[in-house]
This record gives sequence, structure tokens and C-alpha cells, in this order.
Amino acid sequence: MGKKLVIVGFLLSLALGLYVFVTRDTKSLKENLSKGSIRDPRARLEDFVVYRYEGDLLKAKLKARVGDFYEPNVVQLDGEIRGERLTAAGERETLGAESVTTYFKSTSLTKMLDQSSELDRAELTGFVEVGMKEHLLTTDYAEYVNSEKVVRSVRPVRVEGPGRVFMGDEGFTYELANQVLNMIGQIKGEVLVEQHH
Repeated sequence: MGKKLVIVGFLLSLALGLYVFVTRDTKSLKENLSKGSIRDPRARLEDFVVYRYEGDLLKAKLKARVGDFYEPNVVQLDGEIRGERLTAAGERETLGAESVTTYFKSTSLTKMLDQSSELDRAELTGFVEVGMKEHLLTTDYAEYVNSEKVVRSVRPVRVEGPGRVFMGDEGFTYELANQVLNMIGQIKGEVLVEQHH
């Protein structure tokens, strides 16, 4: 009987030790992820391309040289990022940047890759270009907020269109739903006026 108690005691101690070891490693991994100290991606895709279809119609495309996937919900795109989408009115909008970091509303990479995972926000850095209607907006930083369907920035911006150039020193907001651009701060511009003789 005493021998069985010793064996049971040993097994319980071993199980408790394994439980403490496993949960300690899990806890430290969660702490490292939340502190952002782990910077190695879980997956890397070169010549990254993603498409969005509605039925047979291509609605959007985004490509980059490299796509890095970080736990639990971040995708970092780098290198010649180019994107385009069709608006509800069928107009083409374009996007360009040197780097894009996207944040999804998911708790793991597996859930993020699911079709139902929703984009929370995205940060665009480098030579950022947004083409809308006949205008080209350029800046060095912009943020897309999905809940508001808005692209915005507090950095200087330049907007070029046919016969006009505008520069804002405190940023902009661009509402995707109604395609309204608001420039913030002091705005300078040039407008070419055609004169008829």
C-alpha cells in the first residue's frame, strides 16, 4: 500500500510540475506577444497578392513584395505596395505605399485568415499615394479606420487633379463611402483657369 502511495504521489508531483512548466511558457509567450518583443513573423510570403471578388467580379487587389504574418492579428506588407478597388459606383481607386501594417479583429492567425475576419485598421507609410476619381493624393503617412470607413492623416498632403494642385499642412480625411476629401489646416493651391478669346 505504501508503495502505491509513493507512486501516486510521484505521478501527481510530475503532473503538477509539467502543468507549471507548460503554463509558465504559455504565460511568458503571451507577455512577449503583448509587449511586441517577438518580431519574427509566423509566416512570410514573397510576391504577396490578395484578391477580393464579389461573385465573378474582381472588386479589389493588393500586392507587395513581402507579406509578413505576426501573431495574433497583424500583417506587415513591404516593398512596392500597389492596390486598387472598385467603388460602389464602379469607379477605380488606387493605393500605393512603401509599407502597410494591417490589424485585424481576430485573436489568432488562424482566425485572421478566415474569410469572416474583419480588418480593424491599417497604417500606410513611405511614399503614400491614393488615387480617387481624377485626383492623386500624396503624403508620407496615412491611416485607414474600418469602423469609420475613412483614410486620414495629420501629415502634410498634396492633392493633384486636372488643372489644380492643393497642399495642406495638417493632413486630411477621406470618407470612402461618399468620396469626400477634407483637407485640414492651412491650404495652398493653384488652379489653372482656361481663358477663352
